[in-house]
Amino acid sequence: MSSHQQFSTFLFTWKMIGAVLPPLLKPYLRHRCKKEKEIEGRLSERMGMASLPRKPGSLIHFHAASVGEVISIFPIVTELYKIDRQQNFLITTGTVTSFHIVQQHFSSDSELSEHIQHQFIPLDVPKWVDRFVSYWQPSLSVIVESELWPNLIDAFSKHSVPVALINARLSDRSFKTWYRFQKTAFSLLSKFKWIAARSLHDQYNFEQLGVKAAYLGDIKQIAPELSCDLQALNSLQELFKNKPTWLAASTHTMEEIVIAEAHKALKKTYPELITIIVPRHPERSTEVIEQIGRLPRRSLKQLPDEGGLWLCDTLGELGLFYRLCDIVFIGNSLNNTPKGGGHNPFEPAKLHCAIASGDKIYNFKEAYRLLEEAVTITPNIEALVAWVDEMLCNSQKREDYAQKALQIMDQQSLLAYDIASHLYSLKV
Repeated sequence: MSSHQQFSTFLFTWKMIGAVLPPLLKPYLRHRCKKEKEIEGRLSERMGMASLPRKPGSLIHFHAASVGEVISIFPIVTELYKIDRQQNFLITTGTVTSFHIVQQHFSSDSELSEHIQHQFIPLDVPKWVDRFVSYWQPSLSVIVESELWPNLIDAFSKHSVPVALINARLSDRSFKTWYRFQKTAFSLLSKFKWIAARSLHDQYNFEQLGVKAAYLGDIKQIAPELSCDLQALNSLQELFKNKPTWLAASTHTMEEIVIAEAHKALKKTYPELITIIVPRHPERSTEVIEQIGRLPRRSLKQLPDEGGLWLCDTLGELGLFYRLCDIVFIGNSLNNTPKGGGHNPFEPAKLHCAIASGDKIYNFKEAYRLLEEAVTITPNIEALVAWVDEMLCNSQKREDYAQKALQIMDQQSLLAYDIASHLYSLKV
């Protein structure tokens, strides 16, 4: 079977599934709405029905699934607008939080905000995505990372809309799966006019599938600094003044146990120690408390007690805690967490933090390679305790690590312009 035939069979099957799902998907969307994962007045967007009039002229579409991806496109959108002040943009996302971030970010630029529209991406049902593409008719669609929805990509192809994939991810695990269906993978990926891989390793994996991919850099390194409530920051800085403080950010299942043990060990040397735990998924707070015992929770407006552990189970406040604490351990990286893979180190690097991580960081290999001289790998509790102790007692070394990370970030400033220039050249 040829690659075209294989992909046609796969797409036909996927379309058939998509064609019979709508009666089930509508109740599913209403259920998500009750859980505040959708906005009731905008559910029709998830079925491809526009809630805004299309702005006239050229329109570049960006799709970024959630918070990290959407923040990373802001500098590229800004550079594209600098190239062409008449350019309009449609940004689609899949989460309510990412919509609010789009709204918040562009509200500070009244001129550019006039050229920005937001919609929620339709679910990958043939009729819904075709309705979406037919209405918006973008001059270019830019998909971020790994949002490879076959019907959506096929709809762009049918309507002669060029599609680019930026910060494209293809981990070794995903590569093994794709390689088993290499012809289908090649046919799907060959519909993209340009693929810019997130790392050299991702680029290599794409090319092993026979797909040409460029590498310019990871766009998450050019994302703007995470936002922060300055009033909350000032209040907490006053509260923790002269107290040794460190942060365990974006922790996952089982990691909080290690953090709590590290806190207990460090507290012997630093009796007033404050250890802040920010789980990647705040809804895990009950699980965390079951594992390490009752502790104050920020979501309940509680502050640290004499125990010194503080569970900050809130959304969208990492920017606050990265500014509050200049000693940061990044989670999803210790060997005891089931999945692992690490998290984005660029966010704390931009906010003057000394950074450590476990060694389970395969999802961010290139990011950690770039920051190699500025990040300490702490593969176990002994190494973590030793690193936090050193950072707490040696302010100069802490400053050196933070400054080195900032210098590395500053060197990447041209990446947004390079990507924007290439994308602009792809427009129809």
